[in-house]
Amino acid sequence: MSAALRKTALTATSLALLAGAVVAGTTTQAAATPRINACGSSYTFLKSWPIKAVYWTHDAGKTKGYIDIYYSRSTGKNCAIARPIDGVHQPRGIKVKIGKSGSGWAALDGYQANFTKYAGPVYVAARDTCINFEGGFSYNSTGASSTAWSSYSAKHCG
Repeated sequence: MSAALRKTALTATSLALLAGAVVAGTTTQAAATPRINACGSSYTFLKSWPIKAVYWTHDAGKTKGYIDIYYSRSTGKNCAIARPIDGVHQPRGIKVKIGKSGSGWAALDGYQANFTKYAGPVYVAARDTCINFEGGFSYNSTGASSTAWSSYSAKHCG
């Protein structure tokens, strides 16, 4: 084997080993679908709350998406957007609701549509007040239809 051919083979082997190490070192947990601020430029991100698979599904309790909560100091409004994580198979019917604690739902989205990427933004005026929010969607899991849904009460008070 010539020196040039040996050097090419060694380089190819090194690259293959390096690629294997990179793949082996990556996590198997699905990344979240990128958070998007569709609420508006005055809104600041507060927190992502998990949307979990419901108890009767084979993957019960696993995080399948997030409800992102934003707040605008200038308007005194909270905003919510629901989204699935990457790797959720065929998400559909994504829904989100938001309201002031003790006042019912102020806004909802996805109940008259079949959203597959995200639902929202929905808003509630809640300066110095706690908010309630919930969201979820259907998806396919191991060949069967499954559901992920989470509800939160009395959050982001203030």
